Amino acid sequence: MKIMWGITGAGHLLKESINVLNKLSKKHEITIIFSNAGLEVVKLYGYYKKIEKIIKQNPNNRLILEDDQKYSYPLSGKLTHQKYDLIIISPTTANTTAKIVHGIADTLITNVVAQSGKGQIPLIIVPVDQKQGLIKTTLPPRIDKDICKRCKMCMAKQICPTKAFNPPEIDTSKCIRCMECEGCCMHNAIISNEIMELYIRKIDADNTKKLEEIENITTLFHPEEILNDERIN
Repeated sequence: MKIMWGITGAGHLLKESINVLNKLSKKHEITIIFSNAGLEVVKLYGYYKKIEKIIKQNPNNRLILEDDQKYSYPLSGKLTHQKYDLIIISPTTANTTAKIVHGIADTLITNVVAQSGKGQIPLIIVPVDQKQGLIKTTLPPRIDKDICKRCKMCMAKQICPTKAFNPPEIDTSKCIRCMECEGCCMHNAIISNEIMELYIRKIDADNTKKLEEIENITTLFHPEEILNDERIN
């Protein structure tokens, strides 16, 4: 089965999306596409190395960046004759969701969504702004600069297998979230699983509901639900 998977710039449900993507890549041919914000956030959270591993699991897997496509997004135009069996966008930001429900196609991701309808390719979207109110999400790893003592013998810097530590900074392009550094700082300056509450606006929750009214789109509320889709199994 040929699956195209799009990642937008949401940190919420990102880890879960990549875990499901990894499972699918063991059985299916995967093309991963990023919005510019999606690529930035994946690197910020330290997941880019996982994406590279997923791509290497199958010689037919592909990675396509928005900057590679320029302004006409030729990849999306090919969807009407280069057949994919399924397209998945997960996680999907409120911004991308709003563009989709209003028929705006001005990015790689939103162009793919528009062309999926024209090519009659089934599309699954996992939006992050689902219901109005507070949600909890995990932030990227960081060093608390007010706590960090810039120790000459920084234990985290010595332990880190990718040399991502340069206190008081973490090079997120190198971080692979192996969690080897967790708990090793005697000053507790490393914040690895910080939880923050975010408020989902009514307008964003309403746009999520409108996704269900669009032809060929199935809305799911957690990436794990994708694994229950009979088309995949």
